[in-house]
Amino acid sequence: MIDAAGELFGEDLWPYEWPPGGEAVLDGAVFRPVTFTARMFAPPDEEPWAPVWTAMRGRAAAHGPENVRLVVWFG
Repeated sequence: MIDAAGELFGEDLWPYEWPPGGEAVLDGAVFRPVTFTARMFAPPDEEPWAPVWTAMRGRAAAHGPENVRLVVWFG
């Protein structure tokens, strides 16, 4: 797939670097890059994440959003 994309978009580009709407076809399958966001994995209004986002908004209001970071570890 990387070889097919290289012919279309240039060598050594990862899918997230493809141009908007870029797709590569390999053996009849179409590959399109998808950029995942936190909201896709942890929707803001669904349990168990809703209390976390509420706390993060509170801390951002008190300390500024640039001073708040959430780090999680899934083992």
